Amino acid sequence: MLSLIKTEWLKLKKYKAFWWMFGIVMLTYPGINLIFYSVYENITVKGGMASELAKMLIGNPYAFPEVWHSVAYFSSWFVIIPVVLVIMIISNEYTYKTNRQNIIDGWTRKEFILSKLFDVLIVAVVSTLMYVIISIFFGVRY
Repeated sequence: MLSLIKTEWLKLKKYKAFWWMFGIVMLTYPGINLIFYSVYENITVKGGMASELAKMLIGNPYAFPEVWHSVAYFSSWFVIIPVVLVIMIISNEYTYKTNRQNIIDGWTRKEFILSKLFDVLIVAVVSTLMYVIISIFFGVRY
């Protein structure tokens, strides 16, 4: 198992497109939430009837416990980016025929599929951690 993860790491650590997309994921999740928080602040800070109505209807979407729902909703707009990241990882195997080389080197098909599932699991865990960190940050700060 550990050798599968090490092999996948060797493939990914020099793959520039992976790191670019990974960086985009790391920037879009907090970025979209920061944009919507600033829009909310602009509406509620002005004062007046519209501001009071917005506060009454919406409340503060970035205060606990609503922050979990707000961050999940706004982050879900960019859920396609981690999906593209996983597609890039898997299609890279077939483009450069490293899947064949892994089978020739003695991997079973089950091990090959398992290594790709590890990639998907890692991307999912990182996305989930980003969601939790962003939610805690916004919930504590605002």
